[in-house]
This record gives sequence, C-alpha cells and structure tokens, in this order.
Amino acid sequence: MRQFNLPDLGEGLPDAEVVRWLVNEGDEVAVDQPMVEMETAKAVVEVPSPYAGRIAKLHGQPGDVIDVGAVLVSFGEVGEEIPVDEPKDEVKHEPATPATPTVADNAVSGDSEVFKLPDLGEGLPDAEVVRWLVNEGDTVAVDQPMVEMETAKAVVEVPSPVAGIVSKLHGQAGDVIDVGAPLVEFGGTVGAVTSAPAKEEKADAGREDSGTVVGAVEVGNTVVAETSSAVVKALARKLKVDLASVKGTGTNGAITQKDVKTAAKNGSAKAVSATVAPVVGTDTSNPLAYKASPAVRALARKLGVDLGACSASGRKGSITRDDVTLASQSSSSVASSVSSQPVLSQADLNSPLAKGYSTLVNGETETVRGVRRAMAMGMSHAHATIVPTTLVEDVDITAWPKGTDSLARYVRALVVAAKQVPALNAWFDGEKYERTMHASVNVGIAVDSEAGLYVPVVHKADEMGMAGVRARVQDLRQKIESKTLKQEDQQDATITLSNFGSIAGRYGTPVVSPPQVAIMGTGRFRKELKLTENGIQNAKMLPLSLTFDHRACTGGEAARFLAAVLEDLQKAH
Repeated sequence: MRQFNLPDLGEGLPDAEVVRWLVNEGDEVAVDQPMVEMETAKAVVEVPSPYAGRIAKLHGQPGDVIDVGAVLVSFGEVGEEIPVDEPKDEVKHEPATPATPTVADNAVSGDSEVFKLPDLGEGLPDAEVVRWLVNEGDTVAVDQPMVEMETAKAVVEVPSPVAGIVSKLHGQAGDVIDVGAPLVEFGGTVGAVTSAPAKEEKADAGREDSGTVVGAVEVGNTVVAETSSAVVKALARKLKVDLASVKGTGTNGAITQKDVKTAAKNGSAKAVSATVAPVVGTDTSNPLAYKASPAVRALARKLGVDLGACSASGRKGSITRDDVTLASQSSSSVASSVSSQPVLSQADLNSPLAKGYSTLVNGETETVRGVRRAMAMGMSHAHATIVPTTLVEDVDITAWPKGTDSLARYVRALVVAAKQVPALNAWFDGEKYERTMHASVNVGIAVDSEAGLYVPVVHKADEMGMAGVRARVQDLRQKIESKTLKQEDQQDATITLSNFGSIAGRYGTPVVSPPQVAIMGTGRFRKELKLTENGIQNAKMLPLSLTFDHRACTGGEAARFLAAVLEDLQKAH
C-alpha cells in the first residue's frame, strides 16, 4: 500500500482544509486526476493523484484540517492493512535541470536573458509586485518561485522559467508591472537555454517511489512531472484547457505554455466546467492581506481576533496559532467578526448591511489593491470614455404578492425591455464607432464585498425562468464567498443591474461599464400616498435609475426601454 502525503500547496502554510472529495474509496484513478479540493489561505486548490491505481482510504472529511506532510490518500485495495514497519513515502526532489523557456518572447542578448511578465490568466494589462522571493545574485532552479504578483483577484507566485543566476530584478514591492514588460533578468544561466529537446534520462530500475509531490513524481519506473507552474496553470484556466489531457514536451514531461496554447488551438484538451461546492466558514481577514492557515483563521474567529493585529512569526511570513493567542491577550487587539457578504438583493431590504468595510483608523493610508484596484481602473476608464445620461422614474409595485423574489423580477424586466428595445442590450466601440447588438441577454449583477466590487454575470438570462435566475445568482454568490469566482463568470455582460437600494438610496447615477451601453439601478422601496381614479391609496413605490451611453443610444430609445421595464414590474406576477 502506498501513501500520498499532503504536499505544500505553494503558499508555505502548514496545513489546508478539505473542501470536498472528488473521488471515493475503491475508485480507480489516473495520474493527475483531481482527487480533492483543499482550501489554503488564498484559494481552493485541486490536488491531483500522483499514481494510477485504486484508492484504499481517504484521510479526512470536508471541514477537516490536514497538516502538510500528513497522509491524505492511501492507494491499494480497500481494507488492506498498512504494515507497521512500512516507512512513509518521502518527498524526493529531482535535481534542477535546464528547461526550454516557458514564456514566449523572452529576449536574449548575449549571455543575458530577460524574463517578461506573462499574462497571469485574468486578461489584465498589469500586476503589482507584492514581494520578491529571490535577490539579485541568487541562483534559481526551474519552477522556483521568484516573486509574488497581485492581480485583480489573487496573489500569484511567478516561477522561474530557467535555471540560472538572477542578475537584475525589475521593480520594487508596490510597483505595477505591465504584462510583457521585463520582470527578471538572468545572467550566467546554468546550462544553455535552447529550443532543442532535453536529453532523455535513463530510468533507474532500483529507484523507489517518490511518494508525493511538488517536483517530479515517480510512478513505477516512469517520472511524471507535476504541473506546478503558476504561469502554466493560469494560462490553462484562461484558455479553458484541461491540463490532465495535455502531453508535456518540457523536461521530465513538464507542460509548457506552448503545450497549453497548442492544445487550446486544436481543441484536444477542452476543460470541463464543474460546479464548486461552497466553502464552509468565512475568514476573519482579507486572504490577500495575511497568510494564515484555515486552522489559524478558525482560532482567530473563535477568539475574536483581527489577523491584522497579529505579528507574523511563521514560515514565509505566515501567522501562527501562537501569534493569534498572543494578540488575543493584548489589550490592543481589535476584535472583529467578518461575515460573508451577500449579493445585494431587495429581498434583504428589511435587513440592510449596517457594518462598514474599512478597517483603517484616522490618518492611515493603504495601497488600493486586488478587486478594489480593478474597480478603480474600470471606473477611470468608464469616466474617460462614456458619455452618460441618466433617466429616473418610480414604478408602483403594490400588486406584488408577499414573498416576491425582487432580484429575479428586476432581471426579468431587463430581459423583457432588451427584447423590445435591443439598442440598450448592446456593446459600443468608441474608437471604431461600431455598435454590436446581442440576441442573448447577459445580465451583470453588481455585488458589494469587503474586497471591492464584483460584477458576476447571469449568462443567457433570457433563456431562464425566475427560479433559474435565482439559482444562478446564489451560485455566483457562493463562488464570491468561497473565493472561487472565475474570470469567465465575470465576462460578456450585455447590460448591468445595480441594486444599491438594498442598503440605502432612492436614485443614483450608476456607471456604465464599457463596452456595455446601459446599467439600471434600483433604489430603496418606500410607501407613499398615491392619487388614483379610485381616490387616494397607499402604494409601494420602487425608484429606478437608468444610465445609458448617449453615444450609442438616443434618449428616445432609453425612454422606451425604461417604459418597458416599468410595464413589466407593475405586473403582479
């Protein structure tokens, strides 16, 4: 019986939490087949199988915290006893060897090679340096993490594409580096980096199984390289390529960016989307700001400790249990209990979010990062390019029966109006002065969160009933809470809904996000006396604000669109 121990999942943390098992005891698995989803401090990671064989035992249940190096999966026959004197498989790292460059367009000048910042998988034009993991003059191995870069959604470790000596680091912590700009310069590379294939190493018949993990994994006499490169994984996510179906051409079978691009081009390894189960529990702090394992976060929640008040004495700057305990004993510790943030739904009107998100004290400043930075960039772009005009109106929704799903009604009204006046369900290219009308209605839903503004998309809302819309919104909400929202979940919106009235506010001037041409905002319900043909009646009124890009739509089109929204919302059902 062989044992697979939980490897370091790339963040230097001592443990990870089981989210859900993707296999069962007794199942036959292939090499690199995902077995379990584990939550680290920053993300949910799929852990693949290092072997082809039968699963004898799964160690741990969803919610259990597993230490790095502890047994995660046992392979063999179900019920097979593990010999007492059988030692645990140990991690064996293959010696670093020269590899073909994994990043296209690297510039080579003499003995110096420049590694340029690749697209980290989110289609954004740049990323911010969080901290360097190497220094100038250091010798690095292939796939050794060199720097932590922050994108709009996560902190990503960028590995070295070559084995060599770091001669120059471009940028300091806090600097923003454009995709394609120089990041690291190598001088005196260990071994020539050429396009020729690496020499095949002969297998040693006397070799033992290397057990788990990061680096090369041995299965029988075959060495299978684990796809641990953050850049390769990010590219695969962007191009929707299933790495398990890609044949690597790099050293020891490693998958390179070229392999991923080739697979995406010929469609031989199309990724299969799967619904991710929500992660149980919430963090006490922004996971992008502090390194702490799930167990440490759970302790912090229990003791009411803000991770921002803890000193980080653990490995690679991580927060330990002792740090949390010490902070709880200090009078300066600030208690906090951060709950998962809901999608802004009018159904929550009677319980508006009362707490603020800012943890800054008077006079402090902070660097705007991550989702909040992406929001700031998007708003700046919109302000510079859109010619906005806003129409406001009230609609009488007194006829709505008790328990009406208001968010689903808003989406339905947008769909109805988009079919009648398609000019507002469109994209506009301000440089080419081209307008694209859409047959499908993809509704972006503005979601407030501690990290910033998310706008996940209900794709093809025109093909869904209200129950389907609600189910999709709930799914997107769970992804935001569990930090598993993907880039494709936020793309291709054709019109957006902003439900600011679930907190406060009657009218507003919502910001159109190009290339879209319209956004509708819903304000706070109110009761008012209304003069009707039958006399004065008590009515329930909903304020609406419709902002549109006047370059792409006429005022008449926008008014007719709003009128169609009003007509649908006035209906009882």
